[in-house]
Amino acid sequence: MNAGWLGVVFLFAALDWYAVWTENEKMNRFTKPAAMLALLAWLGWTAGFSGKLLWFALALVFGLLGDIFLLMSRRFFLAGLVSFLIGHLAYVAGFWFDWAQLRLPHFISMVLIGVGLYWIAPIILRGIGTKRSSGKMRVPVLIYMLVISLMVFFAISTLFSADWKPAAAGLATSGAMLFFCSDTMLAYREFVGPFYKARFWVRVTYHLAQIALIAAAVMNFS
Repeated sequence: MNAGWLGVVFLFAALDWYAVWTENEKMNRFTKPAAMLALLAWLGWTAGFSGKLLWFALALVFGLLGDIFLLMSRRFFLAGLVSFLIGHLAYVAGFWFDWAQLRLPHFISMVLIGVGLYWIAPIILRGIGTKRSSGKMRVPVLIYMLVISLMVFFAISTLFSADWKPAAAGLATSGAMLFFCSDTMLAYREFVGPFYKARFWVRVTYHLAQIALIAAAVMNFS
């Protein structure tokens, strides 16, 4: 791995966390996309965009688009959600495995993810139902939750795959779980209610998730 360029990624991410913590919107409009652009550049510089790595690059591109949409007015929230949804599907393609490899651990992870979704989804959907301005978001948000849960399942499945190095699989699993946590906090903030420094915690977990997912791909495929 090119540790020097990865340091640049963390630098932009840290600057963005500072911008969000201090509510410096002007700085945030630069640092948020800059962190993702640096991560995409690190992926290209270190491992390239061939084979399965192309899917991870596409996930970053759509993540970057989602970031840009969410920096704009609230009416672009749905466009941001769709961008991230496509990004998660790209991650699924990158983690894809032969279904003939399904074993008991896969089904256990399915059940655990389902339990988590069963617990979280009603809270978010009830929150949407209490806000007239957000009523039309119920179906898109539910679809998004199902897709990110699918991404988490495929990331966890790397732990049981001979095609994945253990360290890379651990990073992939950690990244997917952080992504799920980040998006859950974002949805809670948007549709249920605010909590202390919500944007900061959403952003930190989001950046760490993207970095872990891409680092996993680089470690495994480069």
